[in-house]
Amino acid sequence: MVTMKTLPSLAATVIGSVPFPDVNQALDLLAQACPLLPAWPQMVRVRPREGMVLQAVDGLPGLEVDEAGGRIRVRLEDREKTLTEFYERFLGGDLEYFGLPEEVSTGLAPFLRKAEKEPDFGPDFLKAQVIGPASFGLAVRTPDEKTLLDDPDLKDATVKGLGAKATWLARRIRATGRTPIIFFDEPGLAGFGSAFSPLDRDQVLDLWRQANEIVRSDGEVITGVHICGNTDWGMVTQAGFDVINFDAFGYLEQFLLYPADIGAFLGRGGYVAWGLVPTLGFTGRETADDLVRVLNAGIAGLAAKGLEPDLIRRQSLITPSCGTGPLSEAVARAVHRLLPQVVGRLR
Repeated sequence: MVTMKTLPSLAATVIGSVPFPDVNQALDLLAQACPLLPAWPQMVRVRPREGMVLQAVDGLPGLEVDEAGGRIRVRLEDREKTLTEFYERFLGGDLEYFGLPEEVSTGLAPFLRKAEKEPDFGPDFLKAQVIGPASFGLAVRTPDEKTLLDDPDLKDATVKGLGAKATWLARRIRATGRTPIIFFDEPGLAGFGSAFSPLDRDQVLDLWRQANEIVRSDGEVITGVHICGNTDWGMVTQAGFDVINFDAFGYLEQFLLYPADIGAFLGRGGYVAWGLVPTLGFTGRETADDLVRVLNAGIAGLAAKGLEPDLIRRQSLITPSCGTGPLSEAVARAVHRLLPQVVGRLR
């Protein structure tokens, strides 16, 4: 973790994916839900390739999208040639090679234009996100049904390529005059540490530290990680991220099992982004007061272990528990309406 700008306490942001067909509708909703820390909306209903895995393929060697099957295929042909080109581009600092084409990032250019035209839309910070290297590596299978992380060459290319994509996003945000917040989304690490997890702790930490180092080397940036299930939170606090985002609505008790690690993380200047507003579990019966009680229970639980409540509050952000892309438009709108209500109660 490096010295970074102070984020606004108890400010709201979102995870990224939205179900809306119109980008202007999505941006207007974001302006209301999280005006201080708006996030680039990933329009997953507009194009399937805006899903976090398929979106990340361009620029990574030996991979191609199977549009009909909605998955990524590992190409065995021309492996050496594609790896050589990849490293030439990466080592040469050709970030545009790793950028996201407009056909997989419909909302990005309008998001950045809105920030340039409207000073109050994310006045100091803008958030973007890319799939994390662990989740991408686990999601893509080789022809012999192994993961990319089982192939040393493809694993190295994966973390470097995704780090370059994050860097490209951060550079685009800095061009608007804002400080970039870049989250690595790691849904594949839900359940990490169980008997069913194919990864070990050192491997995950190495992937994250490499990705962080790549994006930080290009300029000022705040990095975060989002994991929407339970995981080894002690490991996460040691990875060098500035922000840890977790599903506080569903996994608060599990998170509170790591008070010493969380305390050390906050002491280094880190922020906890509490996923208070449920998404897939949203019923419509939740109220802002209900969700404030969840946060207060979390703060009380950590305070009981010796952490300073005021420090926790100062270094807390508020989010939905996950992206709203899988939800109906009506439910997604309700989630985005509830988020600023929670922040209003807290503030």
